[in-house]
Amino acid sequence: MIQRPDELTSGDPAAPGSVLRPAARVLLIDGADRTLLFRMVSEDFGDTFWFPPGGALDGDETHVQAAVRELREETGWADPLVGPWIGTRRHIITWGGVLFDCREEWFVARVDALEVDTAGFTEQEKLEVLEPRWWSVQELRATTDRLVPTILPDLLEQILDKGAPPRPLQLPT
Repeated sequence: MIQRPDELTSGDPAAPGSVLRPAARVLLIDGADRTLLFRMVSEDFGDTFWFPPGGALDGDETHVQAAVRELREETGWADPLVGPWIGTRRHIITWGGVLFDCREEWFVARVDALEVDTAGFTEQEKLEVLEPRWWSVQELRATTDRLVPTILPDLLEQILDKGAPPRPLQLPT
């Protein structure tokens, strides 16, 4: 079961020596009740992991605006509709030798069907993201690959069964 630990406040300072990185992520669910994830290999640690669409806020963007922009860029969906805010996630990671304190807001979005078009990827994403894939709850539960967040199978199942949580969850790394 997904727990609701104490939420971070937006005023929490960045971890010492890190770059604060506000970001948006979208749990995109298709008509077959699958979620879209991208595969990447960490350049610092070499481990493979799967994560949903999203990324850092640009300039004065809100999290919702960033979620919409990222869906356009990363999936080719021309007019994405982002649904409710479902969670918050904080994680500290080293990427490219830089320590980042990532503060993510997670949203859910539904699409009947979507052929993923990654033509809008940045040059860096084109180098780092290896493939997109739609995953069912059963496939998520069966994989030994690392999922972001680790509770992704439970989160997807909960949203499919009960809809969005009544208030945003604190998601683990």
